[in-house]
Amino acid sequence: MNTEAAFADLGSFEKMVSFEISFSDLNHAMNRASRKISREVSFPGFRPGRAPRRLVERRVGVERLRADALDDLVPNRVGAILAQTEIAPVVPPLLESVTDSLNGAVRVEVRVTTWPRLESVPSYGGRTVQVQGLPPVSDEVENRLTQLRHMYAPLQTVERAVEGGDFVIIDMTVKEGERLIESLALDGFSYEVGSERLTPQIDESLLGRRPGERLEITAPLPQWLFPEGPAGGEDESADDDDGEQAAGLYQIRIAEVQSRSLPELDDDWASEYTGHDSLEDLRAEMQEEVEEQRNSAQWEILVAEALKEMTADLELDLPQRLESAQVELLFRNHISQLESSNMDYATYLERTGLDHEQFVAGLRGQAVAGLKARILIDAVIEQEGLEVEDDEVLDVLRRAAKEAEDPEEFRREMEKGVHAEQIRSDMLRARAQAFMAMQVQPVDESGQTVQIEAPAWVKAWFAPVTDSTEILEPGANGGEALYEAEVIDDPYLD
Repeated sequence: MNTEAAFADLGSFEKMVSFEISFSDLNHAMNRASRKISREVSFPGFRPGRAPRRLVERRVGVERLRADALDDLVPNRVGAILAQTEIAPVVPPLLESVTDSLNGAVRVEVRVTTWPRLESVPSYGGRTVQVQGLPPVSDEVENRLTQLRHMYAPLQTVERAVEGGDFVIIDMTVKEGERLIESLALDGFSYEVGSERLTPQIDESLLGRRPGERLEITAPLPQWLFPEGPAGGEDESADDDDGEQAAGLYQIRIAEVQSRSLPELDDDWASEYTGHDSLEDLRAEMQEEVEEQRNSAQWEILVAEALKEMTADLELDLPQRLESAQVELLFRNHISQLESSNMDYATYLERTGLDHEQFVAGLRGQAVAGLKARILIDAVIEQEGLEVEDDEVLDVLRRAAKEAEDPEEFRREMEKGVHAEQIRSDMLRARAQAFMAMQVQPVDESGQTVQIEAPAWVKAWFAPVTDSTEILEPGANGGEALYEAEVIDDPYLD
């Protein structure tokens, strides 16, 4: 088989590959196509697959045979040609033209789209990236103390009007039209005013009421009555005939008003309810927890925002076929998610107020951003020489095997090479995103520097320790397992 070919650049990331298919090769391929068609189409007087080629040509036309022959020949020929080069297509090569030659051969031109590569990585050292500023740690600590104080505060009956945060003991019935809603028929029910567990309108109506008072109010039915969507039961529905939230007539009698008796925040309280030696010990522990949790949360935001901002600044003309393939992939994934939620695409568009063109335009924006991010990450990996050692991948696999429902089946899959290289790839991309985040300077909305430390398990990627007893397990100090780090969807199509 002749694999000689000519190459021409169509752009930065596309090439035209042209080659010749001899008359003999084309003729043999058309014979194969004829036999295949004669097995699929009935020809009176001939067994399946035995009809002469001339009869098949009369039935389906010579152009159909030729097209089928080229569909058979071209992919194999392109694969053989590209195997001799470093050109790797990221979407199936596209047949652009077929030109007849005088000797019966044909000249074929195929467009090959390759994965875009950056000539240089945009500068990220010293770049500022905005993250949301947070209130002082001390404020969060005091909020948590207040929550604990309320959690352990006993309730006592009071002879006054209802205030926000009080508990009321109520008897209640609710009707939707003439139908009594049995799940809302309550006697001696303790309800926290301001919790909005019923509806905001009910909470507002309870304020200022006194023990023994009755009230009657029409208000929406609670959403928690309908956990499965539009229908929450055999007869109950979340929406009325006009599509608005269904309402009910609430009849409520206030039997009792109770208020929290808040304890003093002191060493005795801390010791009795939390087991700490003193209130200051409790505050110190809370402060450490808050600082760690906030730093971990802000680190994740910084990683995402750093990638987002650098991707937005990346000037890169993506091949149209690659972009379209990624849009198609995102669309298929979305349709699959809708089907798993028992919703069709038309209903989704109706509920979101979008038309098909608007929805696809949104997907195209996601596709472009995702592809650029992936290209940037690949460039950072190459520029910085980031690597993931075999031992690191094995560590992840061992931990995953221990946690698997069927460890033996998991190990058999691993022996086949399933997942291992994908895990390595995911780890590398997570490492590259972390590296970029470590180079930028986080600031708040006013431009003031925000102190965000990379978690210890992230720092260990770039400054690994040699004493194995000191190596932090992924997930320690709030980190996630390496293979669970957020990465960009793979744009490659099967």
